[in-house]
Amino acid sequence: MNSLTFLQEIGFRDAASFGEEAAALGDLTKIGAPISPAFVVPTSAWAEFMSGKPARQVIAGGIGPDLRRDMAGLSFPSRLAREVGDFYRRLSGPRDIFVKIRSGGQEERAAGVTDLLSAIKKLWTEHLLSVAARGGDLYREAQPVLVQQETIFDFSGRLATSSPELASADLCLVEVDYPQGKERLVFEKSTGTLVRRLVSGLVEGELDPQNLSELSVWAAKVEKVLGGAYQLNWKLWRGQVAFEGITRLFLPKSKAFALPLWMEVSGDVGEVKDIGGVVVADAKLAAELAARFPQKPVLFFLEPFNFDQLDAFREGKRKVGLKNLHLILPPVRTVDGMRELKRYLSGEKIQRGPNLKFFFQVAYPSNVILMEQFLRIGVDGAILNEEELSRSLLGTTERVEPDESLLWAIKESYRQCQLEGVELLYRASQVRDWIMAEAARVGIDGIIVPQHQYSQYSRLLQEVEEERLNPNSVSR
Repeated sequence: MNSLTFLQEIGFRDAASFGEEAAALGDLTKIGAPISPAFVVPTSAWAEFMSGKPARQVIAGGIGPDLRRDMAGLSFPSRLAREVGDFYRRLSGPRDIFVKIRSGGQEERAAGVTDLLSAIKKLWTEHLLSVAARGGDLYREAQPVLVQQETIFDFSGRLATSSPELASADLCLVEVDYPQGKERLVFEKSTGTLVRRLVSGLVEGELDPQNLSELSVWAAKVEKVLGGAYQLNWKLWRGQVAFEGITRLFLPKSKAFALPLWMEVSGDVGEVKDIGGVVVADAKLAAELAARFPQKPVLFFLEPFNFDQLDAFREGKRKVGLKNLHLILPPVRTVDGMRELKRYLSGEKIQRGPNLKFFFQVAYPSNVILMEQFLRIGVDGAILNEEELSRSLLGTTERVEPDESLLWAIKESYRQCQLEGVELLYRASQVRDWIMAEAARVGIDGIIVPQHQYSQYSRLLQEVEEERLNPNSVSR
């Protein structure tokens, strides 16, 4: 069974396994967009390569200056190498052709199977170094790879389906690159009419703008199918346009989010005006922040087997008389377990009331299936824990990429919380377009994000919110 796939076989829902760029190009391929042929090496291939004994031995030696050399000397797993070679030949035919290999914002160029395998290893190695540099998990943070046929061209450039510098959302921006200059053309999306032309540098043998007017039509189609604004790399050869890469554009918005972002912090916090609330795993810090920001809810995240912090939580709650400090309960698998936990907290003089809300963690499939029973024991809200629930749904203790089962959990949890009249928050562990889109579409009450990724989530949410609130957007 193949693990690799061609673009036309995937779409938005496959982003977790094949990457957001490949998934977007796959959706565009389905509507007839002129996308250069490509196939994708999924995240499972990374796992297959990294779990092999040779790769594990190299990693065990430490992340040092010789890592690039050592990784380059490793052989691909034979099954995976055969599959990559087969897909390359299906792309190229009997003769070697040049392909672009992209992953994690980096790009390589190769011709032939041997060079292609080396390029994939090189990109994986750079990803490995990046993960190690920020203290991530080397084995679990998988990276897909897009392999795309290189297009011959007379002219090339970029298409921005919308741009913050344009006066209207009805306009798109086309850039044309020249050896010593650049041409920028503004078109109306609906008519293809040229509105403005700007030239910088030396433009020789300039292109007739009319030859690029069809890009304006594709600008409108891309936004309709994918939602939000995108930049596509285009090439023109003998009057025919082909698209290669695609990148989401994050346009500034002046309006506030309809879906609040909460911030999970471990240290000092600056301005909190635009956030929904704060989540903290340290009871003393939680009490300090609750006193500092009395208008914002602060949730203390009580971790399993860390009941020593209850003293600090209780003291802070009573000493300052905080009405905005609340408690996230540790995850439990059974309804009886929830009852026992609440009895224990009651014995510790920590009882749910008007000024102390209890939030129930959704971390196991049983929490979703029996959601109604858990909620009726007496809680004020539920928090869907992305990382823990994804592991449980897929039957593993390892860190995994969420799949469709998580989308089911989001929708079912929201349905039950709506019936019981309680809040539902989503605790995110990693930036993922497709999950944010589902959370916004369903209409949950907020998303809890890590403090260091808050700005990244904010930009993404702006685009997701635009799609959700735009009545002309396409439901996927």
